[in-house]
Amino acid sequence: MRRTLFLNLFVIALLFTSCEGSEVYRGKWKALNAEGLKSEIVFTGDEMTIHNEDGDLGSWEYSQNSVHLENGKKEYGIQLENGLAYRILFPISDNQERGVVTDQNGQIIFIIGRSKYYSYQEVFGLN
Repeated sequence: MRRTLFLNLFVIALLFTSCEGSEVYRGKWKALNAEGLKSEIVFTGDEMTIHNEDGDLGSWEYSQNSVHLENGKKEYGIQLENGLAYRILFPISDNQERGVVTDQNGQIIFIIGRSKYYSYQEVFGLN
């Protein structure tokens, strides 16, 4: 009985913590959209904030709903409180310094980098 209770509590705790954003993408990112507009994106455990160079600011709660790892490449799915879904991709094996944020159809919304603004070619290892 006691063992079952402990196991149930462990599973419940795991479910609550698994909804938080991954440590891989938490923190500040420099981001470029398709038109070249520079932004800063900040991911906390449960909130995504975007501040662009035009002065626009938006903040949304989110939950992580998927993780996919393949050959050192990582992909995370997040669901925003407003119903939008995004994927955060790191297409270069074992490199989480640069990546992309896409919509649920795979359309690139932002190219992101930890320390600088990256081009599409740099993110996908084309140069």
